[in-house]
Amino acid sequence: MFLILFQNLFVLYHKSCYNQTKKLWEDSDMPIRALLMDIDDTLFDFQTSSRNALSIAFRALNLPFTPEMWAHYRELDAEFWQRFERGEITKEALYVERFRVFFAEYGLEADPAAFNAAYFRELGDQCNFMPHCEQALRQLHAQYKIFIVTNGNTEIQKRRIAASGMAQYFDRVFISEQMGCKKPDKLFYDKVFAEIGEAYRTQSIMIGDSFSSDMQGGRNAGIPTCLYGRAEPEEPLCDYAVTDLLELPALLASL
Repeated sequence: MFLILFQNLFVLYHKSCYNQTKKLWEDSDMPIRALLMDIDDTLFDFQTSSRNALSIAFRALNLPFTPEMWAHYRELDAEFWQRFERGEITKEALYVERFRVFFAEYGLEADPAAFNAAYFRELGDQCNFMPHCEQALRQLHAQYKIFIVTNGNTEIQKRRIAASGMAQYFDRVFISEQMGCKKPDKLFYDKVFAEIGEAYRTQSIMIGDSFSSDMQGGRNAGIPTCLYGRAEPEEPLCDYAVTDLLELPALLASL
């Protein structure tokens, strides 16, 4: 009975937050001026980069790395990141535990901390993009401020952004490790707006591929959201959706 009551209160709370958020930006007659954009699997193709880096790291240790292992690692890694977003595990523990569990499941003998370090070295050298990334960024940056908001590792994100040639399109980059808080926490977005100007809050939109960090983060921040990689938005977390980055200029112009 208590669990059912808690679940009902949880749903009502989020509906209330959604309605308040929607009213906030619908009542504003200011056009969108700033884009808060996730980077991994929104602008940069993290899955390809991760698979390449893992393949190199496994090969260096003469360990097998099959397509089935890659698919399972993706599921396991996603579970650990969701735990991190819920505050159940630190990022440092996440990095090591995902490989400890993975190796145990496949009966592989390798030091998870050392392997993660090797994986990170390779990952920082990987630079792959989502379709039409640069073309879309070029068009968007001509009209909007672009602020990157990411939960990724600080050193790796800086290396990948520097090597990508895309830094010219980013007005600021906000990395959770440097902020001392993470998406989807409201505090993360409060700190972002404290840096770029609170006036941007009613003139911004959150764009990303993740329900749990990007869409929920936008809701917590009180700004509209756009889900990348889906044909239709899924309320209450998503207000808009695009399947291609090149759809963004027309969508944003219509808001």
